Amino acid sequence: MKRFVSLCVIGMVAWSASAATKMTTPRVITTDNNASCDISVSPAATLLLPFFEVDVTKSVSDAANTIFSIINTSRAPQTARVTIWTDYAHPAVWFNVYLTGFDVEPISLYDVLVDGKLPPVPATAPDACRAVAGDLPSSTAAQLRQMLTTGVVASSDCKVGGVHGLATGYVTIDLVNACSPVSPLEPVYYSQVLAYDNVLTGDYEDVHPDKGIGNFAGGSPLVHIKAIPNGGGTSTATPLPYTFYDRYTPAAAKRVDRRQPLPSSFMSRFIQGGTSALFTDFAFWREAASPGGCVATNATMPVATVVRFDEFENPTMTAIMPSSPATSSLSTASSAFPPLYGASLTGWMYIDLDNHTLTRPSQNWITVRMRAEGRYGVTYDAIALKNGCAPGSVVSSVPQMGAGK
Repeated sequence: MKRFVSLCVIGMVAWSASAATKMTTPRVITTDNNASCDISVSPAATLLLPFFEVDVTKSVSDAANTIFSIINTSRAPQTARVTIWTDYAHPAVWFNVYLTGFDVEPISLYDVLVDGKLPPVPATAPDACRAVAGDLPSSTAAQLRQMLTTGVVASSDCKVGGVHGLATGYVTIDLVNACSPVSPLEPVYYSQVLAYDNVLTGDYEDVHPDKGIGNFAGGSPLVHIKAIPNGGGTSTATPLPYTFYDRYTPAAAKRVDRRQPLPSSFMSRFIQGGTSALFTDFAFWREAASPGGCVATNATMPVATVVRFDEFENPTMTAIMPSSPATSSLSTASSAFPPLYGASLTGWMYIDLDNHTLTRPSQNWITVRMRAEGRYGVTYDAIALKNGCAPGSVVSSVPQMGAGK
């Protein structure tokens, strides 16, 4: 045995010496695993709820609602800024959440929109947090509901959102240095207020309790967007080519927010129809063509490519690509998608949501919501075909109908 071991060691030494002579450059090993554009569910500096809907006309026991939670995974207290955006990417309201070490804060959007209830601020919070704390006045909550259902601002003819039966929009949760009333449309928010420690995590649940139209629910982790590199101040450089808040960052300090960019190309399976009444909706989040304000371009952003493949691998496309606002939800049976021919009830779609307004692909996210029989539901993220730093489309051509098996 000793001789065998000795021979093995001698052989390994000889192989290593031989391999070393062939290597012209040393192998570099890094442990900085978070330095990536791939989005993973791990503590982050920003969380994104890509789509929500709330029925503000019914009692809480019957109303469609979206609930999300923010968790501080660190032992140190942290401050999060919650911003509720309209479907045209206009910030409708924002508030601060002070989290003690290892704290969790659940937030019901029904409570916020209907009752104006915001998370309480603990007595241990800094004076700056207590100074801006408190629930929304009833007039502010009413204006908020109007913005998210009709897109109308009371004191202006500015259209900041679409018309919906349910209050619709998306939510961002940012780690910040301190509580403040600064608007997310002000450059100082991105140059001085944002913080860069990857300590936040969270999830959300969609609840539809009305038995008359279906009684189902679904949930998924929030989109976790990490700061690269983790920690440090506003002067810390990032290797990212652009960032999540790239369009909002001051021109003189691009890439200062250091948050990972999101991808543009996705794929997902779908099921629609059949005797069990199976349905699939795609919920889209899209980077605004223009940041904030009264911008009509955020209402009808173009889509680059949509291809539907049935279960026999036959592709279909539409002659005119659809457009959509910054956030929306569409049934896969919608005419906005290519038609499904024949007897197929299932397949998959390739969707490139690049809106072609920049020299880089625009950022997007797709959430898949499946339901059946008014009593089953599941929610999960579509599969990204590239990360946010990869250029261009992944589909260069599409085979003709009937090319499948």
